[in-house]
Amino acid sequence: MESNSGPDTGSNHRRVSVVQLICRAYGLSDASEITMEHIHRFVAERRRAEERMPPLRDRFRPGIPRPRASGDAA
Repeated sequence: MESNSGPDTGSNHRRVSVVQLICRAYGLSDASEITMEHIHRFVAERRRAEERMPPLRDRFRPGIPRPRASGDAA
């Protein structure tokens, strides 16, 4: 199955598969326990979380000025 970036923990930036994310989210021991209900619920929760993220990103984004390109006028 296609891997997904998922939540990174500290300096460990290994990729986490969707199957691993579903197992962790619902306390399943392995992929054989995943049902269609788990998948639908996971997708719905992800969509709701992503719909809430843009306003949060904008609210907490620091106002860092963009560096000037070498050809910009001073």
